[in-house]
Amino acid sequence: TFPKDIQDILDRSSESDRERLEEYMVSLQSKIQELGGTLEEENEQKDVKEPSKDSTAGSSSSSFQAPQYESGEDYEAQSEYKQKGTDAKNEGNFDQALEYYNQAVQAAPPSALLYANRAVVLEQLGHYQAAEHDCKLALDQNPDSAKALKVRGKLRYKHLDNWKGALSDLSQAQTIDFDPDIADMLKELTNLRVEKEKEEAQERIQKEEALKRKAEEIKKAQEEAKREAQQQKRSEMPGGMPGGMPGGMPGGMPGGMPGMPSPDMMSQMMSDPEIQEAMQNPKVVAAFSELMNGPGGPMGLMSNPQKIQELMMDPEVGPALQKIMSKFMGGGMGGMGGGGGMPGAASGSGEDDDIPDLDDLPDLE
Repeated sequence: TFPKDIQDILDRSSESDRERLEEYMVSLQSKIQELGGTLEEENEQKDVKEPSKDSTAGSSSSSFQAPQYESGEDYEAQSEYKQKGTDAKNEGNFDQALEYYNQAVQAAPPSALLYANRAVVLEQLGHYQAAEHDCKLALDQNPDSAKALKVRGKLRYKHLDNWKGALSDLSQAQTIDFDPDIADMLKELTNLRVEKEKEEAQERIQKEEALKRKAEEIKKAQEEAKREAQQQKRSEMPGGMPGGMPGGMPGGMPGGMPGMPSPDMMSQMMSDPEIQEAMQNPKVVAAFSELMNGPGGPMGLMSNPQKIQELMMDPEVGPALQKIMSKFMGGGMGGMGGGGGMPGAASGSGEDDDIPDLDDLPDLE
């Protein structure tokens, strides 16, 4: 321990000055011993010891708690325990140092420096979370405690896997009390931050690309489903072509009868709003089916005037059939004149045949 008058001076000094003075005086005492001098009080244990295995076993867990101040104001005893703790710490006897610092904390309201010194010992013994807690208590009293910031920064970097917190603590400590060793550690932390930021940026890019690919797949699937729905709707449209398009025109139609209307013409015809509306009527659908699927297709029906008359006279079927027939006749079926005539008819004869002209049919619209 220091003489009482020296200790009083230390107690009245600022934290940073007191810390430097104590460390300097301890180093002087060590030098005196090296030169063969004696001190009024000497610690019985002088050999440097490794941290106790029993103390460090399972010490990194959060279960260990260092004793805290409750009551009392024995500053003289506290000063004595602090000095003994500092001596034991400098000699490497961290178990003994922790015991002295615990007694100092409980003797009187502890200072930020006392908490920081005990945190150093707790770190050496592997009580990392307890050491971090002491640093917090020190910074609660003095937010500018460089020692507490340095100790906590090292703890977070080396043992607590908190590089961001370490970078913050050590950067702040350097602005208060520059330390070359801390500067090297800060350089490592800065490089680590750059690497982490690159990794995080790459992860964001990969997630965005994955989301973009997913959105494109969904859009493609929606478009495909839409096309299939449209095709299904067209195939189920009333007035379709049951049984398909009968091929050819049996018996031949010399004189410009090229055959059935093209699929494009059929598509245009069936898209006519009036025909679509007419195809909602089952009778019209049945008549249209008979027209398309009968022998010879639409033109085959023309050889049966009685049947045409029957359909045309129907008030529901007639108007629709007349419109359909007009589409056929004007959209690629060819004219009915042209010299060849129909089989069995007298060419150039003025006599009426059995097939009525469309112009002679009654207008039922």
